[in-house]
Amino acid sequence: MSLKTLVKISTVNNLSDARYGAGMGVAMMGFPVGQEHPHYLSPEQFQAITQWVEGVALVGELFTTDPVVIHDTLEAYPLDYLQLVDGVPIPRGGDWGIPVLIQLYLNGDETLESLQSRMKVYAPYVKYFLLESVAMEEAAWAKLQPIVDRLAKDFPILQGYQVTPDTLPQLLASPLQGIALHGGTEIKPGYKAFDQLAVVLETLATD
Repeated sequence: MSLKTLVKISTVNNLSDARYGAGMGVAMMGFPVGQEHPHYLSPEQFQAITQWVEGVALVGELFTTDPVVIHDTLEAYPLDYLQLVDGVPIPRGGDWGIPVLIQLYLNGDETLESLQSRMKVYAPYVKYFLLESVAMEEAAWAKLQPIVDRLAKDFPILQGYQVTPDTLPQLLASPLQGIALHGGTEIKPGYKAFDQLAVVLETLATD
């Protein structure tokens, strides 16, 4: 199955989400590999899930700026991409040794200029920018979206907020590289209610 745009599923912590996403044709799958995350996956848990998944780029999601932790994570997990947070120091030479996504959190009061300045710092060294947000009023989102669309002309952006069946037509018509959805926790092993994730992916399916 293929999708109308590039899709990343973030915070995958169970086999149900992983197999469902892969079967639906998502391009990238993010796993919480930082020990500070409430759904942290150890290298053994990561292997137990990903051995059943094919055709998907595996992304290690870290929420630290500590270069030592980043290095140790790359040693412990077989990853295709590394996802880091805004504020992480760029290594000497500008190469983490693996393609990188930088996650930026938006609160709704950003300007085009403020976001441009943040993104230009990383632009030469990263593959994608993943934009996420805290809870935002609809008016704030409506004001911010034209700014994000403008930025997407110059930077490779995945939008990870306000992604619903209702907003998909607008997002697909924008210059965005793709979107990001969030996995969830299993109700019990092997049983998972996909809800919004499934609705969005089924809307994006081309066959």
